[in-house]
Amino acid sequence: MDIFSSIFSLPIISIIAIILIAILLLSFIIKIFTLPIRTAERRNLSNDECVLITILTWCGLLAGITWIIALCLAYLLDEKK
Repeated sequence: MDIFSSIFSLPIISIIAIILIAILLLSFIIKIFTLPIRTAERRNLSNDECVLITILTWCGLLAGITWIIALCLAYLLDEKK
């Protein structure tokens, strides 16, 4: 049995539910992924520090350890005076 024929044999309400769950899951992943950036902006870090955290966060797509470093830096760096 082909995967496309099994998807199209589902009732429309099931397809809508699958799409909604996928959208909710994707939005949750994006919200968690951008947590270091939002934290740095909320803590009023300097522009250079925000850029550093943003770059580390996006590098986290390739190597997850940089996301963890960005999260730690977002909380450990001193705020602007």
